[in-house]
Amino acid sequence: MANLYQTSKESKALEIEESARGGLPFRIVITLKKLGVVTMLDYFLSSEEADGIVKVLGQSASHGG
Repeated sequence: MANLYQTSKESKALEIEESARGGLPFRIVITLKKLGVVTMLDYFLSSEEADGIVKVLGQSASHGG
């Protein structure tokens, strides 16, 4: 999977990757590190879900918050 985006703050990381999983072209991975325990959560997104996220984030940015 190719990494499309990555960011991290303190003990948290967010990655968006390309996915080859049937019909789900994107994978979001959230990694949390606390008290020596690492927890990784992943979620596969359809193109429609990704478009919805883009719209919400675009609206937030244009409204200043």
